[in-house]
Amino acid sequence: MGKNKRNNKNKKQPAAGAAGGGDAAAAKSDSNGTVPSNSNGNRAIPELSYRPRRQLNELVLKLLALVEVQPENPKEEWNQYVQIQDLLQRIIELEEPIRLASETGSSAGDRLAKVERFKEWAESRGVVNTAVEIATIPGYELGLKATRDIQAEEKVLSVPHHTIFSMESLPESERNLIDNFSALGNLKLVYALIIERARGDQSPWKPYLDVLPAQYNTVLYYTPDQMQRLQRTSVCSEAVRQCRLIARQYANMYTCAHVPAKATGTEVANKGAYFTAHGVCYEVYRWAVSTVMTRQNLVPRKFHVKDESGQENVLEEEPVSALIPFWDMANHGSGKITTFFDHSAGEVSCNAQQAYSAGEQFFIYYGDRSNAEFLVNNGFVDPDNHNDYVNIRLGLSPTDPLVEKRASILSALGIKRRVELRVLPAPVYIHGDLLAFVRVFNMSAEQLEHWTSNLERARDLQYIDCALETDHERSTWQYLYERLKLLLASFEASAKATNSEPESKDSDREIDQIIQQYRRQERSILAGALQYVQEHCKV
Repeated sequence: MGKNKRNNKNKKQPAAGAAGGGDAAAAKSDSNGTVPSNSNGNRAIPELSYRPRRQLNELVLKLLALVEVQPENPKEEWNQYVQIQDLLQRIIELEEPIRLASETGSSAGDRLAKVERFKEWAESRGVVNTAVEIATIPGYELGLKATRDIQAEEKVLSVPHHTIFSMESLPESERNLIDNFSALGNLKLVYALIIERARGDQSPWKPYLDVLPAQYNTVLYYTPDQMQRLQRTSVCSEAVRQCRLIARQYANMYTCAHVPAKATGTEVANKGAYFTAHGVCYEVYRWAVSTVMTRQNLVPRKFHVKDESGQENVLEEEPVSALIPFWDMANHGSGKITTFFDHSAGEVSCNAQQAYSAGEQFFIYYGDRSNAEFLVNNGFVDPDNHNDYVNIRLGLSPTDPLVEKRASILSALGIKRRVELRVLPAPVYIHGDLLAFVRVFNMSAEQLEHWTSNLERARDLQYIDCALETDHERSTWQYLYERLKLLLASFEASAKATNSEPESKDSDREIDQIIQQYRRQERSILAGALQYVQEHCKV
């Protein structure tokens, strides 16, 4: 199973084995600027009065126009991000009455107080736990702790299929509504989670929802100042793009509900009804997306069909994105995946990846991901990540008269003309694709002629000991040295601004620490690779 999280604010993904219409009437509003609305059988969802709704409409239309523009360079991308965050902050302030009416998640203290009720609920639904308990763990908020000595490979936890939350957990009418959105699996899970959360006390999943965090450390919760501290790192652009994507999703959904004249397509009515009926605001959407990003898993999707004799059978279709209660309280630790879906038992089964002593934290492995992926999608950094790497951008010049020959060799290796390639930790440092790209980039016309006539041997270029002319190898390693030296110098320059940042308030300190840790990890990889390349330059 593969997963998404760390400080149980945030999680892995198991191997299957994130009717509206125009302005509200100018009715008499309460002191919060809202007018009463129907509860739709769930918790009461307030509707904003005319003036704040009109302001919101204007802001969201500005946001939608902004996110539709594709930035052409990092500077434009950053400026767009700052504008997006400014609009979102103003939207959050206007939507405050809706957020207060539909609080999501719990603080660390509240979550712990609700754990006992959650444990009872989990046990009543068939969760079998033989050796761990939910506990407060320094540096992780909540996690799983061994209650006794555990042997490696020992089965510790199982969660039956009917206790796994997915779109399949909803009534058929609501499943059909989400299916009509034509969304990807993880987005369907986001929509399903919002629907279930809106039920409030009426939700059969409430004990589980109550132990979810109120907010996360994903980049969706970064302030512009915090995001700025990621500038000149390889992850900054990816983080900014993630924020832009979620803002775009929200703006599109909002216009379906409140500005239908600006929305087009067959999904408008369904999305509009979904939006208004379940009290969706940006804060709720950001919370649901982060919950899914940090905790989603893939499990088999079960459904019933009748054969020719009329007998009903349970079949399994393609995997579906889901949340796995109790198991998803485990934090990430380097190792191997030991959680699988047991088809015969119809449950998620988790074994210990190593031996644990009573009182130790019980970890699971979230899968092979870089720290950039962990930071953007999970909200943490793993200092012991053996799968880490730093991407650097490279590209062939379209004005190079030899560009087509270079491109043909790269194509034989499955490498694009413009690409991000990996710098690795010790002991490898330079990924084979990166080495091959730079070798091709530095070839003369004669060398290109030789290699284009021997494309079946192109993969030799990925290996350190490839037999090449001395001058060519020297220019290859010198190019890598100059590129890494430039990246590290730029990185160090930005570190001065980072170190001069004022002391953060308590609510932001955890994110600040994650950013610092990420920067240390990236710098370590770049510095190690630079020293390694420098040694090759001397040969």
